[in-house]
Amino acid sequence: RRPVEPTEVAPYVQLGEDTLAETGSFLDALRTGFRAVLCSPRFVYFQESPGPLDDYAIASRLSYFLWNSMPDDALMADAKRGRLRNPAVIRRQVERMLADELGRRFVEDFASEWLDLALIDSTQPDRRLFRDFDQIVQQSMLDETHATLEQMLREDLDVRRLVQSPTTFLNSRLARYYGIDGVRGDQIRPVSLSPADHRGGGVLTQGAILKVTANGTTTSPVLRGIWVSERLLGIEIPPPPANVPAIEPDIRGATTIRDMLAKHTSTASCAACHAAFDPPGFALENYDPTGRWRERYLVVSGGKASRGAPIDASATLADGRSFADITELEQLLAADPHAIAAGVASRLMTYGTGAPITFADRPDVTAIATRLKAQGFGFRSLVAEVAASRLFTMK
Repeated sequence: RRPVEPTEVAPYVQLGEDTLAETGSFLDALRTGFRAVLCSPRFVYFQESPGPLDDYAIASRLSYFLWNSMPDDALMADAKRGRLRNPAVIRRQVERMLADELGRRFVEDFASEWLDLALIDSTQPDRRLFRDFDQIVQQSMLDETHATLEQMLREDLDVRRLVQSPTTFLNSRLARYYGIDGVRGDQIRPVSLSPADHRGGGVLTQGAILKVTANGTTTSPVLRGIWVSERLLGIEIPPPPANVPAIEPDIRGATTIRDMLAKHTSTASCAACHAAFDPPGFALENYDPTGRWRERYLVVSGGKASRGAPIDASATLADGRSFADITELEQLLAADPHAIAAGVASRLMTYGTGAPITFADRPDVTAIATRLKAQGFGFRSLVAEVAASRLFTMK
């Protein structure tokens, strides 16, 4: 990852020579030296000193950010020439690296952490309630989200596509599961959407996201609302007070989750936080734990499921704007691309540097989103702006 100074090598050479003198075995001497190198913190961890990073540290940070691997010859050459502290050079490297075949790693690795897709297997939907859901549907859902992000990155599409999009990516199996007609074949391909499809919310209304924000049996506006706030808008939600019990939905359907939350938020200390993240969660209540559209909750009685209370997806955001359903929420979110860009930038920064965004970092994140306006809020442009920023190139 960087040139090695002779003084850094010396202790390992000496260790090998001492072993050779003691045992007379050259093979043992090599093994001892190699073992010591492999256990060295300098080998296992990135060596980054506080303050602006040097060129080799920036090369490593860029490479593991976009490729999840060590720097290639082109990055090392720019580092050797001392060029990687130039934002324009970093932007060119980002374009080159994302165009490389290794750039495909970025979408899947970043989405796994950013969108919680790593948790896709953590819950298993109740087969008695969701009989049509299977592993083929789940893998198609992951492919749908990955293909969406790959297109956004490749074509530098507006980040508003994350919450409002005229298309998605489907194969026949997933289209049938969503209730969308006219899709043939096993290959994921772009499909135009109509309002009746209920899938125009970008990643927000894709099955993979809806599944990881549910528990396999029921849905919770709290979990989904927090996910929207933290993953798309960059608003960190503090954990609840230790003395506040969790909401346990009535799986029989006798009481809706909205009714239970109304009781839970009757105290001022709870209501203040819930007002910030519950509304987006209510909008997503029309999607069941497997991502399918529904108009009513299920009532489970005697081991049988039947239609229960109608779903009310309306709510009022913390800023006073109201919406009637998910479509109107999509419009409200898309009306503020700066907020979406800042939210995604904060997630990119954390993923790329390994450090959470602090209050002092907020002005830098805001500046990135502001610069992005001139570039049409493009997703690939956002990645480049994050990599070229002051925060990314310092520790």
